[in-house]
Amino acid sequence: MKNRRHLLIFCCFLLSACFPCRGQQTELERDFRTRMNVQYGESLPTIIKQITHSFLGTPYIARTLEGNKTEKLVCRFDGVDCTTLVENVLALSITKKKQADFNFFKDELTRIRYREGTINGYSSRLHYFTDWIYENSKRGILKDITQELGGIPLGKTINFMTAHTNLYPSAETPEVWDELRTFEDSINQRSYFYIPTFDIQKIEPLLNDGDIIGITSAIEGLDCNHMGIINKIGNRAYLLHASSVQKEVELSEVPLSQYVAGNKNNNGIMVVRPVDFEP
Repeated sequence: MKNRRHLLIFCCFLLSACFPCRGQQTELERDFRTRMNVQYGESLPTIIKQITHSFLGTPYIARTLEGNKTEKLVCRFDGVDCTTLVENVLALSITKKKQADFNFFKDELTRIRYREGTINGYSSRLHYFTDWIYENSKRGILKDITQELGGIPLGKTINFMTAHTNLYPSAETPEVWDELRTFEDSINQRSYFYIPTFDIQKIEPLLNDGDIIGITSAIEGLDCNHMGIINKIGNRAYLLHASSVQKEVELSEVPLSQYVAGNKNNNGIMVVRPVDFEP
């Protein structure tokens, strides 16, 4: 009997070592269910705005997708950066509209974050906002409306990553850098538009709750510095975003045009509108 008891203890030890902590997984799923159980509006843009509000005050954690030895899906609600806030909100909102489950949410997050919706190493992640727009527009969940709003050609070469290899230690091999260079070349063969800073206030009345904003960069080789989600107050647009300055998710104190103008590295915006659908 004693030997059997020791064997049982040993087997339990092996199981605990081989499987992830159920407490952590349960906590994330519990948070997911809490958000899904809230009564939101019916349209996708309204759901996006309301779910973004549920993240207000969430700590800002820089580079939340970096630091893994191998590329894998990172899914957390307890800390976000500007990119993971937007991706989490979009995936959660689509999941809510479809009344789907946690597994669907994780799959949707993967589809939003990775080229062709497949994790295939570091280069498969959509690192550039322009590439992110392109891939998710192909899926029909987003529409780039920047040109419709009066945007002008972006007119710059996108190559920041391959020009600053020291900033991206996760891209370790020459093969990965070759792939990233190929994707940059693809971006540069497409046409993109932006609304210059001095024109933003004029188009603020045309923006909707739930629109996704990429703040375009004055830095050579980089398309966007930051991203967030629009919250309308009257005819003015404000930015719901993960702030590296305030160290949390916040609603900007000033309207979008003033917020963008407040950083010399910003020179305008791109506007992407989520496409609503019937569940």
